[in-house]
Formats: sequence, C-alpha cells, structure tokens
Amino acid sequence: MSNGAPMPDTLRQHRPLLLACEAIGWLHMTGKAHPDFLRHHCGVGISYQFKNWHQDLNPDWNSRLAWLVLSASSLAWPAALTDFLVKFDDGASQPNLVGLLQAGHAMASGIEKNLPPATSKYLKQDATHIWLASPFGHPVKNLLVNPPQLLGKGGWADLLRNISTLLEDLQALGNPNPPHTSNDLDGWWQWREGAIGPHGWLREAFLSTLAETRLPNNDVTLWDQSYVAAALFKSAVAGAVLAGNAFKWDDKLKQQTRWRVLTVGFGARHYEARAVKIGDWTGAQREIGRFFEKVRRFIEVDLAIGSLVYRDDETLAFTFPGERADDQGGVNQQTAEQLRQAIVDELDRFAADLRFETPPFCSVSEPTRSFVPMVKELREARRELSIPLHRRPRNIEAINSETASGKRHVCPVCLVRFNEPPQSANTDNARKSYPCSVCRRRRRGRLDAWLSGEKDTIWIGEVADGNDRVALLTLSFDLEPWLAGEHVDSLRAQSIAEWRRFNPVLQVRDNPIYPTTPGKSLWAYIESKLNEFDKSDPVLRSLQEGYQRESSWEGFFQKIVEDRSDAPNWEDLDDEGRARWLAHQLFRKLPSPGRVYRFWRTAEAFFDELLARFREIASAHENRWRTRRLLLYPVTAAGAETWEDRETYTGHWRGAPLEVVYLADQAAFVTISNLARCFEPEEGKEALQQESQTAGIKLKGDDQRERELHINSVSIPEKIGTYAPLIPLDLSPRRFRLLVPLDRATACIEAAIAKWREEFARVWDRMPLRVGVVAFPRLTSFQAVIEAARNLEDALHRDRPETWRVVECGTRGGVTALSLEHGHGRELVLVPTQLPDGRTDVFYPYVQVEDRELRTPRDFQHPDGRVYRHMADLRPGDGLVVHPSRIATVFLDTTARRFDPPEVRPLGDFERMRAVWDLLVRKSFSLSALRGVRSELEERARNWRDPEGRWLPGAEAEWLELARAILRDRLGISGAALEALVEAARHGTLGWTLEWHLTWLKESLGGVRA
Repeated sequence: MSNGAPMPDTLRQHRPLLLACEAIGWLHMTGKAHPDFLRHHCGVGISYQFKNWHQDLNPDWNSRLAWLVLSASSLAWPAALTDFLVKFDDGASQPNLVGLLQAGHAMASGIEKNLPPATSKYLKQDATHIWLASPFGHPVKNLLVNPPQLLGKGGWADLLRNISTLLEDLQALGNPNPPHTSNDLDGWWQWREGAIGPHGWLREAFLSTLAETRLPNNDVTLWDQSYVAAALFKSAVAGAVLAGNAFKWDDKLKQQTRWRVLTVGFGARHYEARAVKIGDWTGAQREIGRFFEKVRRFIEVDLAIGSLVYRDDETLAFTFPGERADDQGGVNQQTAEQLRQAIVDELDRFAADLRFETPPFCSVSEPTRSFVPMVKELREARRELSIPLHRRPRNIEAINSETASGKRHVCPVCLVRFNEPPQSANTDNARKSYPCSVCRRRRRGRLDAWLSGEKDTIWIGEVADGNDRVALLTLSFDLEPWLAGEHVDSLRAQSIAEWRRFNPVLQVRDNPIYPTTPGKSLWAYIESKLNEFDKSDPVLRSLQEGYQRESSWEGFFQKIVEDRSDAPNWEDLDDEGRARWLAHQLFRKLPSPGRVYRFWRTAEAFFDELLARFREIASAHENRWRTRRLLLYPVTAAGAETWEDRETYTGHWRGAPLEVVYLADQAAFVTISNLARCFEPEEGKEALQQESQTAGIKLKGDDQRERELHINSVSIPEKIGTYAPLIPLDLSPRRFRLLVPLDRATACIEAAIAKWREEFARVWDRMPLRVGVVAFPRLTSFQAVIEAARNLEDALHRDRPETWRVVECGTRGGVTALSLEHGHGRELVLVPTQLPDGRTDVFYPYVQVEDRELRTPRDFQHPDGRVYRHMADLRPGDGLVVHPSRIATVFLDTTARRFDPPEVRPLGDFERMRAVWDLLVRKSFSLSALRGVRSELEERARNWRDPEGRWLPGAEAEWLELARAILRDRLGISGAALEALVEAARHGTLGWTLEWHLTWLKESLGGVRA
C-alpha cells in the first residue's frame, strides 16, 4: 500500500480519483454517440472524427478535470488530460494512466475488432441498413432509419448538457465545498446511480447505439464496451494506488495489466427452502436484495475498487485489481487475500445487521486478462452456498423459555431463533405456528412496498383463478456456457470463405488460401509460417492489425489465444495445434468482457420484457373486478369487533373466498382476493356493503378465532386500487420464477416460446429454454410448491446434449427450414439465415455436427475436433448436436405428488399439445364423451403396463388400435384428424392434452371454464 495505511482507508482516500477514472472510462468513446459517427462509417460521404467530441465542451475537458491531477499528483498523469480521449486505442502503450485505460479498452472490445480496414471493408453496413443486433444475432433496431432519441434531433446537445452536469457534480464531490464533504458517500452513490444505475441517463443513451458499425461486431452497444472498459480501468488504477511506489509505470501497461474477479455470494436457496408462507420467501428476498445493494455500494463507491459485471439471485461478480503479468506492480496474491478478508469483515457486518442466519461468501480469482474464469468462480460460490452455515444466534434465551403468553418454541421458519407468539395465542399448538420477531418482520416488511403502490400483488388469493388454482412458472436459460466462452466458439467474426471471396488479392499477390477448402488451407499456411516470424506476411497482416507490431509467434499467440480462451499454452502444443488455435481464434467471435457482459444483460432483459408481457396476459379478463381492490370501512359501534393491524383475515362471500388485510392507520380493510369470483361485471362496489349489513361476513385471523364483519362504507384504496395478478419470485438471468393464475399459464408459456423463437432462432441449438409448471390449489403448502419447482428444475437441467437427425431441409426467403428427428419425435425448426440487408448471415446460424471432417467452404473446426456447419448447408442425414429445450409439468392435487419423478418433454410438445386440443374442440361434440374417452384409455393403459410402467408384450400396438377405435366410434373422428390423434396418443401428447385442459384448467370444448 502506498502510505502504510490499512488498504480500505487508502482506497477511501483515493475515492475521488477512482470514481473520476471510472467516469473517464464511461466517456472515453462519447464521440461514437453522435449520428455522424454512423454516417461516417456507412458510405454517405460524411467526414467525422469521433475523438474530437470534447471540443464541444465549455469549459474544456482539461479545465474540468484539472482538480483531479492536483488531488493525486503522485500518479503518472499524461501531459494533457485529453490523451484519455485521443490515445485510448493507440497501438503503442502509454507509460501513465492512459496506459491503464488502453488496457481496459483493449480487453473490453475484443481483438476481433482489430481488423485491417482494407481487408474488412466488405463487413461494413450502409445507411439504409445500419443495425444494432443482439449478441445472439437478432436484429434489434435500424439506427438511422428508425433512430433512438439519442440519434434524433437534439439528442447530441442533450447528451453534452448532461455530461457537463456530470463533470460539474464530479468536481463538487471530488473537490468539495459545502454542502458536500470529503466523505459524502451518499452523494457519490447518487451521482453514480443517476448516471449509470438501472435507469441512469448515460446508460440509457449509450445502450441505444453502437460502439462498432461493422458486421458482426454490431452486437455490442456503446454502453457495454464503455462500461466494461471503465470497470477495468477503475480496478487497474486501484491496483496502482495500492501498490504505491512499487507500481511500474512503463510502456507495457497495455500488455501486462491483469485483473481478478471478486465474487460475493449469499445462500438465497436456503431461505427459499425454509419459507412456510410465500411472504417468508418474498420478505427474505427483499432483505437479500438490500444486502446486495449494500455490497454494491461498498465495492463500487465506498472502496471504489471495482464494478459489477454479473448478478443473479445468489451471486455478484465485480472487477478487482490484479497483478501485472511480469509481477512489476498491482495487487499480488498476499495483498489480494488481505483485502478480501477486510471485505469479508464488512460483508459479515452487513449480514449481521440484517439479522441473517447465514454468512455471505466471498472469493477472489487468480489474475486474468479475460472474464473466462468468472463462471468457474460463480460455480464454486454456489457449491459452497449449497450447504448453509449458520451464525450463532445472539441473545437467545434458554430452550422453552417462558413469556407472558406462555412457552416459546423454535421459529418454524428460520429454525434458529425462538418465536414470538402473541398473547391471543392461548394454546400450545397456536403458539408453535408463530415465527420469531425477525422472520415476522421479514414477512410483514413487504407490506410497506405494497402499500406504496407496487403494481404486482403480493397476495396469492389475488393470483388464484376462478377455480382457486395457481401456477408457478419457472423459466431458465443455460447461460453459463456463453459466459464461459464455450458456446461462443460457434459464432464467427468472419467466415474464412467470405474473407477469401472478398480478398482474392493481398498486397498485389493472389491470396494463397484455397477458396474450395479455406479452413484446411489456412491451417496449413499458418503452420508453414511458424518457423520464422514474418511481420510482413500478407495473410496474417490481413487478419489482425496488431500482427505487424509483434516480434514473436509466442507473443502473438499469447494475445490472440491464451488471453482470450481456456486454451493450452504455446509450449504445450505442436505446430499443427498452434496453427489450428490461431486460425480458430482469428475468425471466431471472442468472449471479450464487453460481449460477456452483453450476454448477461440480454438474458436479464429477456425475462424483464417477458415479465411485462405476463402482466398484460394475467390482467386480461372479461370481468374487470379481476384486477381491482376495495377499501372496506367496518361498523365501529360500541361492542364491535377489534382487529389487529396488518393482520390478514379470511372468509367467504357469495360462496367464493374473500380475504382482507386490516390497516389500523385507515381503520379499514383492503381486499386481497380475486373479486371477479364475487362480483358480476356489471355490479358496483355497493353490493358488498349492502349484503354485509344484513348478513355479516364471518372472518378468521391467524388465531383462528371467528369474527363477524359488517361494512359501513366502501371506497377505492389510494395507490393500490388495481393490481396485476402475478407474483414474481425470482428474476435473474439464470432463472425466472413467478406465480400466475393457472388459467393464464397457457398464454404465458406460449408468449415465452414465441419470444424465445424470435430472439434466439439463430442459436436455438445451444441456448435452450427450459420451462417448468407447478399447478396447485391456492391453499397448498408453499414449501411443497417450492420443492416441486426445484425437482422440475433439476430434471430439466439434467439432460445432456442429444443427436438430432436432419430429415428434410431447405432455404427460402432468407429462412432455412429444418425437419429434424430425435428420440421423442420430430421438430420443425425455422432459422433466419439472411441479414436484414439481404446478405447471407455467415456469423451466427451454425450448428455442431457429428462429422469430424469439413465438407463445405463455410464449415469450420474447433482445435479439439468439433465441426460446425452453417444451417443452410445441412443435408438430410446430418447429425446435429443439440442442447434441447424442455418442459416439465406437475399438478399438486396432493402435496405427495411433488415426490413423483417428473416427465420431461421436448418444448415443442407444448405447441403440439395445444394443436391437439384445438383439433378436439373442432371435432368433438360432447364434453362428457371426451371425458369418457380419456377415462377408458387411461384405464386400459394402466392395466396393460407392468408395475414399472412398461408396456406388456404387444400391448402398446393393441392399445393404439383401441385408441383409434374409441376416437372413431365415440367422437366420430375420421381421416387425417383421426391419424393425428392416434399419433398424439402414441407419444403421450393426447393424454397430456386432456389432463391439461380438462383436469387442470377445467375447460369446456368452447374454451370456457367448465
């Protein structure tokens, strides 16, 4: 450390410097946010120098940041502060702070962007089609044809005004005068969150435009690249601050700087498993969210040592200082461990203040120049958290200690503290059911947010459908192979065949790579050159701009291969292996930190957008009482009932459940159940008041004592008069769980599948969507529901890659149609293989095949032997390696059902099931006949199977003939419709169809609930 002070204190003393450097990182490419940057690169003849954007600032950039140099004069500053904006991408490393920004920028952007302009001009987009794409190849927006606000009229001027304010506030905080102080932590947090928080203005602006216009690097936004470069720059500067005089400021900072990943975890699944009521989990989840925000504030602002680059329901990952590759500065292993322990002490304090029963987890990775080790760190954190460690409870009295209300018992939720039963709990069994004060506070703490106007309900009674049933939907992606770079192997930065096609001549000589077998030819060419490093080689210079500045194959290999993948080292390979790795890395997309960050953001945004769509679906109902609440004022005459504040009371009105919660500050109840079951659409709220005055509504609270409610008046509650009938349980890039009305589950699943098919069509084989459905009556134990959901999730993620066989294939109108056969049946997959501008997409739609040999010019092979083929080049008989999308469902008519092994089906079966139901609705004339068909087929199927569920010899064929006869004779179905239903019976889809629609949803043939 630089001055002998404890490391956290040293970092706090340099907080203005570290946060200012982060801000420089956010802004260093601001010129790319001007629409002329896009026009300059898309062939309309506009000249624009994006690095000169700072000339529009008044006062100028140097003047605005002059205070910063004075506050940290011991560091190596550039001669002009504008060097941060001008030299960040220079080939030569700067021997000062700019060199650290160069290192962060280079790592964030990815070496595949470093293409020579002359040989990569065929990758340019033009003004008619300059698209922002997702990292999975889905076109998002045509930026000049349909510009976002930033690129529209006045957008640039607004951006500059906001940047001026940002820099003014930065100076006020870093060089404080009243009202700011030198340690204004709240001020720093608000300054940073206002700019780059979830709804920060700078984040929103930079998310809407590109950092790179060429294909296929139009998948990383200006925000992704700027934020990650800033995070790496910030951590690198923190490492220099901690190293002090031992830090080496030389001209190798760009090449030698390394980082670590700081991982913080918290065992959320333990609290989920312990939840007795839904409020126990949502309350604990809210507290865990508060803990994570405290951690963010501590790491990102208080210490200002790093920035968040990944978050899910259990883990956070931050950038963290590393040690230089030559050990000449930065944070070595001993220092990193000491700093980690100081961080652990603070995290433990946060967790103890929130009264958590378990401690957090914290680890620091080895030094690295990529985010590839991050997934390993996250997996290790989850493994450690899977077995919870408990804190020693504080101030716990002796077992069975007495209170005024009787004996206390262990809390049924946390199982650690003694509970706090009220005096009204006059039996031992009643006292056992009450939680401790901490768990009760968590359970009831969610009420505050609800009363402030949250649009989603927190009450399961409001979620339940007309049959008093609920569905827990769990959706997840297999995201980790993308974060670890494993699936990025399948994406192309250039196609070797296309590069050869558009570059037939290199430096006035014919391109030596054969156009018919470009992959093999390139391997052989590189291998033939490994004996001597030739800076002037025309092929290598045409593939990587930095090649001409290297001096050895070993150094070039380290930058291209070792820094960006989990590949063997140079000395562990022979020349053939080295050539294959170089060819692979030079043409693949790379898991650069900016792209890895975008993978996370894209998965997170998918579920965020899906939640908004689910709200619309769940709220759609012909009876608008479905989404409304009432405020009920009880009669307050002498002798009237007394009610507990924030206590829920349950009863019935008009034969339907009626639940209310009492709010003492309003001396009134708020309804918390599905009022569409009580009110007709045309009725007014007065109906409840009038009927309650003649016959009181009997209610029971937690103490099970019956009370009678007479309503004096009815009104609409302020802020919470309407709601969306769903409850999000988990919303993270790894998993999305929520409760919806069971009668809306079908539409929600269909919406999720449609969105997945649209946005991930090009990577359908390696970005599977897994869907689980737990249907249950409203009063089912929440613990049973969660356990069933976990069992489904485990079963869905247990599947290994499968081999699917191409039956038919063809391309028309830029879409390739694949008819594929697998162990469970057939699938029709539609894959866009054309870019919006009409060119063939040679970057995304590849699939791993069984072959070990290259067959077409667009085929490419991983150094380990895996072969990838463009989907438009597939032929019948090709075997594809597919990570399948799956669905699993269970109906908890009894809680014991959660122990049954779930049946996991292909996701396409859900759409086939819906098609079978549509066919039955069109062809069947009697619901009772349909039920009779189902009953007989199920009975025969049970009788003709052995105890293990296997068909008896010859029984399956006989059963299918019986099904054919029953469907024909009982329902009058014939022809193609009959054959389709028999085929559905063969695969189990017919039985699933009848179970889903008749038993779960209680539908009639007209689609109306029976």
